[in-house]
Formats: sequence, C-alpha cells, structure tokens
Amino acid sequence: MRKAVKPTYVLGIYTGHNATACLLRDGRIIACVSEERFNSIKNYLGFPKKSIGWCLELAKISSKELDLVVLSSSFSAPIHASLETKENISMSMLSTFYLMVGFVRTSWGRIVFHFPKTRPIGTFLYSIAVRTIGSYTMVRERKFIAKHLNIPVSKIVNFEHHLTHGATAYYSSVYNQSQSLVLTLDAEGDKLCSTVSIFEGNNIKRIASTSREHSLGWIYFYVTKYLGMKPMEHEYKVMGLAPYSKEKDTLKIYEKIKNIIILDPKNPLKFKAKFNTQDTYYYLKREMGGFRFDNIAGAFQKLLEDRMTQWVESAIKKTGIGTVIFSGGVFMNVKANQKIVNLPSVRKCFFMPSAGDESLPIGSCYLGYINLANKLGKSVKIYPLEDLYLGPSYSNEDIEKILRKGNYFNQYKIEKLKDPENKIAELLSEGKIVARLSGRMEFGARALGNRSILADPRNIDVVRLINDQMKNRDFWMPFAPSILEERAKDYLVNSKDIDSDYMMISFDTTKKGRIDLKAAMHPYDFTIRPQVVKENFNPKYYKLLKEFEKLTGIGGVLNTSFNIHGFPIVLGPKEALYAFQSSGLTHLSVENYLITKFLN
Repeated sequence: MRKAVKPTYVLGIYTGHNATACLLRDGRIIACVSEERFNSIKNYLGFPKKSIGWCLELAKISSKELDLVVLSSSFSAPIHASLETKENISMSMLSTFYLMVGFVRTSWGRIVFHFPKTRPIGTFLYSIAVRTIGSYTMVRERKFIAKHLNIPVSKIVNFEHHLTHGATAYYSSVYNQSQSLVLTLDAEGDKLCSTVSIFEGNNIKRIASTSREHSLGWIYFYVTKYLGMKPMEHEYKVMGLAPYSKEKDTLKIYEKIKNIIILDPKNPLKFKAKFNTQDTYYYLKREMGGFRFDNIAGAFQKLLEDRMTQWVESAIKKTGIGTVIFSGGVFMNVKANQKIVNLPSVRKCFFMPSAGDESLPIGSCYLGYINLANKLGKSVKIYPLEDLYLGPSYSNEDIEKILRKGNYFNQYKIEKLKDPENKIAELLSEGKIVARLSGRMEFGARALGNRSILADPRNIDVVRLINDQMKNRDFWMPFAPSILEERAKDYLVNSKDIDSDYMMISFDTTKKGRIDLKAAMHPYDFTIRPQVVKENFNPKYYKLLKEFEKLTGIGGVLNTSFNIHGFPIVLGPKEALYAFQSSGLTHLSVENYLITKFLN
C-alpha cells in the first residue's frame, strides 16, 4: 500500500496595518483572513493571533505541523501583540522608542522642507535607523512569533516588502507561469515605494525601483489628510470626490502641481519628486490655501493617473512585455486602474484584489513554498487564486444555536427557508434592502456577495436608505454593483474583455447600464466598479442574481459591504446580528434563516 505524502503547510503573517494571516497547502492558498474581522477593530495593527488560530483550525493542524512561517518585510516595526508576556512589554518599550523616532522625523521634515539642502543628511540617518532598529525589531518579532507558535525560530523567514507584493499578484494570477511585467506601488515598504520586475515562473528579475522619498502613495496619503479625511483608509473618498471637479478648475491646480513628481528623466521606470514626499503636508498647507476641496481632489487624482499611466507605458516600452501585473496599495485606486487598462500597450493585465499590505501574506506564502520546495529538491506547482472566499463559514446548526441562545426567535420573525436566494431576490424586486451572510467570508476590502448588503440597483432612493440605516457614507460616494457575467456587455464599456471579478477596476457604462444600474454607479461620471459574477465563482450568489433577473429583467444588484460605519465587514452570525440590531436594517439573511424585524 502506497504511503500518503504529508502535505506542505506554509503560514504567512503580516503584523502591520490591517494585520492578516494566510495558510498555503501544497502550493494552494486555502485560508486568508484579517484580524479586524475577529476583534472588530478596523484596520487593526498588531499580531493576528485569532486569524492564525483560525487558519490552523481550518486545516486541522497544530502549529508544530507547519513547515515554514513567512513574514513580508526585511525590516520590522514592533508588533502590538495581545499576549501578556515579558516579550510584549519589551515590544511596548520599542513602540515608545519608535514614536520618539517618528516625532524626530516629523520635526526634521519641517526643517528639510524649508531648507532642501539638508535633505541628504536626513536620508542618510533615516536609512541607518531603519537598518539598525528595523533589523533588531525583526529579530525580536521572529522570536515572539516562534514562542507563540511553539516552533523554532529557524522555521521563520522573511522576504522583502515589494518582492512580496509582486509575488502576491503574479502567483495569484492565471499568468503565473508566463513572462509578465510586474509593477508594485505603495506609500513605502522596506525603504522603497515602487518596483518594476519581470517574472517568469520562478525566475524574478527586478529592473527598477524608487526610493520611498519619491512616493506617489505618500502624496495621496497627505492629500487625504489635508482634506480632513483619515489617511490609509479614506483615500477612496478622495477618488470618489474627484469627478465633481470641473475640468477648468482641475487644470488650474494641476498646472501648479504637475512637476512636484515626475518620471525620472534618467530612468523613466522610476519616480522623482521635488521634495521628500513624506513632507507633502507642508507643501499642501503652503500652496493649496484658497482652493476648493473638490478641485484639489480632482487635480491630485489627475496627477496620480497621469504619472501611473506614464510609468506603465515606460515599463512596457522598455521590456516589450504587454502582460502586466499590479500590486500595492496605490492600485486600490480603481479610476487610475481604468486609465491603465485603456492604454493600447496593455494587452493582458491583473490587479491584485485588495492590493494593500493585507494581501502580503499571500505572496510570502508563495515565495516561502517555492524556496522550501527548491531546498528539498521537489517540483513546484503554484495554483492561482480561484476566488477570495477564504474566510470562515457557519452551518445552519451553528446559526440556530446562536439564535436560540440570544432569544432571537421571540424578538424577530425568523423563517428557515429551503431556497433563500429565491426569497432574497423577491424582496429585492419589491424594493427591500437585505443584508446577506452566506458561505465562506470573502478576504479583503471588497464585499463579494457573502457579507453584503443588497438592493435593487434601479432604485436611487435605496442609496439614502442604506446610508440612513447603516452605512453613513459621504454624500458624494457611490455604491457598486454585482453583475451577471453574461450581462456584463449590456452594462460595461470593456473592449478588451478585462476580467472584473473583484471590483478592482472602474468602467464607463452603456446607456442601458445607466438606466438599470443607476443606484450602483458614480452619479456624476456614470462609472461603475463592478463585481462580475461567474457561476463557478459563487453558485449561490449567481443563482440569487439570476432569480432577480427573472423577476425584473435586470442583470445585477447593488452590493455594498455588510458593516456598520466605522466597523469592519462582519465575520459571522454574532457580528451580523449585532449589526442588524444596531441599525435600521429590516431584513437579514443568514444562510437558510431569514430574520425580519416586526414593523410598528
């Protein structure tokens, strides 16, 4: 009898902004979830203890059965772990030290901005500080994780930040054995803000990189802050505000700012800024006084789009490669992504879904698995992501226990349905708004039907109702649609047939789209950020959309994330019920249970 081969498990951990854990088994990602979903702290920064525990529980393995643990940075800031240990006290002391370093950096930035000739001094000192302190804290972090998992430190390795971003997108894509141009772009990571690389299978060649001081990401970060929004969270609001700016007003500011960051004339695969872009806030305070908020948003959105498209074109021209893969937080800007997709030189492309740092553990798992297999002399097969439903799911039995324990049957009308998708479609066709929890939770920033609030996309009144009941979104922000794959051509202007499974690209709409989906598009420029739903991608959600189509003739629904304003997307039944009780929602579908509030 042939002996069963032991699976290879690689655990990816990210402890930064929106801390996340990911588990790979034999070249396939089987789990990925962010800690914010378990502790309800949006974009939680720290040690993803519960996420790690759930990943191991899903695979039914102990931490000792892990073959490798991978981190996605060469240098590390202190993790804010939730464990009460001497190690953690030491980490807290280091955190205080880092705050002091940050204060010095901010104070020095004011000086450098006004006296640019002092900039090389700060650059040199910052580089030394990152390498010495960052290397030390990485050692401490590895020891901390090893102790928590009860594994030897030798089982923990780390990869450079932008290499990991690139690997995340390349190996997640269907092009992961083809020669591809891979571009990464964020505020910064391991002292860089962008890279240009060529990936072909397991061969990786970086051909350009940009220092953190010349960062488009930092510029957009500080524009977000200057406009009174929350950086590292509300950049999408700046993007949503930009279309309201009139072209002549946009251009007036753009002419003023267009040269603050350009492509380096000596190497157009790199960016070059007039000042350290982490000091952009001082520039904005000095130069943007008296300009309207919407026009500022419009001008800086144009700056971002222009520089990104020029950069992509330069990289394609340099390499001759038209299959382009994108990763890093700046690629969460779906309007810039639309401009990139429409470049004639871009033949095929893939934008990493939820392209920010929360996706880094995916890439570090892939890199770790490849390195491990090479060391053991094993052949490597990497499986691209099939979907993003990589989180927990809950059975009807689990849900019934929670409903009975909380005495919900006496508080609400609760029905157990054989076919909840039919009933949800019926309610939507009647103008009702339904929150839905079904199957495995989706990973990342976008709700993809399984943790979503759904509505009729024709009914513009539902925008106000959803905002009043739960979302509290800014008045200018659009919602998004989920569209049946076979109806996409009715609604989207998409001449290249670019896949849009994950709401990572915006599209212009057809005349029919502007009628059928008017509540799920940008009300000013009529663009949409769609999830195109394939039957094999999510059969139950696809069925729901088909039933809605039968009732209304409309091939899509309005889909927004199921969460209370300021909270993460809901994890499971407990969080869904809390959100339901704390909001004006009247209908909640949790697997086969439909929960309805009694009307007074």
